[in-house]
Amino acid sequence: MATKGLKAWTERLRKQDLPVLGDVIAELNKITGSDDADVNQLAEVILRDPQLTSHVLRISNSVQYNYGKTQINTVSRAIVLIGLKGVRAICISLLVMDSLLGEHPKEQLLKLIARGFHAATQARLLVQKIDEKASEEVFIAALLFHLGEMSFWSLDDEQYNDPVLFSEDAKARKQAMDSVLGTSFKAITRELARHWKLGDTLEEALRNQAPVSDKVKAVITGERLSRAALYGWTSPQVKKVLKEVVAYTSMDAEAALAMVRDGADQAAQVALNYGVSEACPLIPSSTKIVDATQRKPISKILKGDPSVQLSILRELSTASEDRLDVNTIFQMVLEGMHRGIGLERVAIAFIDKRKLKAKYVLGEGTEHWRSRFLFDIGPYSENIFTQAVSQGSNHWFDQNAVATNTHLFNDEIKRIVGKFPAFISVLQLDERKVGLFYADRWTFGGQLDQEQFESFKHFAGQAQLCLTRQPKKH
Repeated sequence: MATKGLKAWTERLRKQDLPVLGDVIAELNKITGSDDADVNQLAEVILRDPQLTSHVLRISNSVQYNYGKTQINTVSRAIVLIGLKGVRAICISLLVMDSLLGEHPKEQLLKLIARGFHAATQARLLVQKIDEKASEEVFIAALLFHLGEMSFWSLDDEQYNDPVLFSEDAKARKQAMDSVLGTSFKAITRELARHWKLGDTLEEALRNQAPVSDKVKAVITGERLSRAALYGWTSPQVKKVLKEVVAYTSMDAEAALAMVRDGADQAAQVALNYGVSEACPLIPSSTKIVDATQRKPISKILKGDPSVQLSILRELSTASEDRLDVNTIFQMVLEGMHRGIGLERVAIAFIDKRKLKAKYVLGEGTEHWRSRFLFDIGPYSENIFTQAVSQGSNHWFDQNAVATNTHLFNDEIKRIVGKFPAFISVLQLDERKVGLFYADRWTFGGQLDQEQFESFKHFAGQAQLCLTRQPKKH
C-alpha cells in the first residue's frame, strides 16, 4: 500500500529510516539543553560509538575548528575547546548523514547532501560576520534544510521514483509531490525537525515568515547560494543572491564573491571531514578533494591503540600547565583506558563515607552505572572493592582470582557489574583514599594481559599525579 499524506510519511521515515537516531538526538538535546550541562556525559554518549568518536575527533582537528593546530586527541578535550553546542551540532550532522547513506546512495540523495554541506558552510561564514556564537546552530539548520527530501531519497523503494519530483520546474514539482506524496518535502522536514528538536533556527527557516532573524537570513541565503552556484559563479542566479550577501555583510560585491567562492572550497573539505567523500565532486568548488579512505563500519570489538595511549598521556603530562580541571582530566584518563588500552568498560568511582559511587563511566552497557554503581565498602562488607580499598595501590582480579574468590562477588556486584576479570587502581589524596578506577573487557575483548595491566597502572598513576598537582581549595 502506497504511503500518502504528511503523518504517514513522517511516521514511515522516523521508523524505517532513522529510529535509533531519534533516541540519540533526544539524549544529546537533554544533555546540552540543561543549565548544568555536563561535558563528561556528552563524552560518554559519543564514546559509545567508535565511528562517531573517530569522526568527531577528525572534525575537531579540521581547520574549521582547530585554529591553533594543536592535535586534539580526546573527545572530552574537543568538547572543552569547541563547546557543548558545537559538538552537539557535529554529532547530529554526523548521525543524520550516517543514517541516510547506505552502501549505494542514490544520485539524488548525494546531490541534496552536497547542497546541504555547501549551504551549511556558506551560512556559517555569513552568520560569523554578525554573531559567531550562532554559527553551529546555523550550520545544522542549513545542512538539514532538506532533511525530508533527503530521507525520502534514502528509501529503497522504486515505486516513488518519479523524475518530476526533482524537476527544475517548481509548478511541475509541486504537482508531483501532491500526486506521489500527498504532502510536501518541506512539511515532512518541518515535522521531523519538530519531533527531534533540531533547533528553533531550522523551524523558523522552514516557515520563512517575516520578520526573520539574522540566523534565519544566513540559513536562507546559504541555501540559495548552494542552488545558484550550480549555474556557475558568473551566472545571473549567483549575481542575484550575491546582492543578499552584500546587504547582509556590508562587504563590497568583489569581496563578497571571493568569500562565497572560498566557502564552496571549504564546503568540499567539510563534506570530506564528515566522511561523505561521495558528495565532494558535486560541490562547485575550485579544488579537487581526494579521500583515500572509504566509509565503512568500525568494528565494535575494541582494540588497543598505542598511538592513542601515547597522545593522551602526553596531554595529561601537561594538564597542570594547560589548567585543565580535574573532571576533564578524569574523563581523559578513562578515554585513554577505553580507546587506548582497549578496555571495554571503565569507571571512576569516589568514596563518600562508607559508600563507593561511580562518577564517570565509559563503554557499552555502562549507561546504568551512573545511578546503580553504588556499593557499601564499610567494615562489615567484603567484596572486590573493599579488598582493593583496604590494601590500596593496583589490583588485577584475573580468571583464577575470580574463580576462587567467589565471596568477593556478592549478588549486588554480580547484578550491576557482573563477574569478570578486572583491573582496579585506588586513588589517594595525601594519606586519604578518595576513589578508584575500575576496568574490564566484558563481552568483546577476551582476557586481560600483563601489557594492558601495565598501561592501566600508567594511566591511573598519571591521574594520581594530576590530582596531587591540583591547586588546594581553601
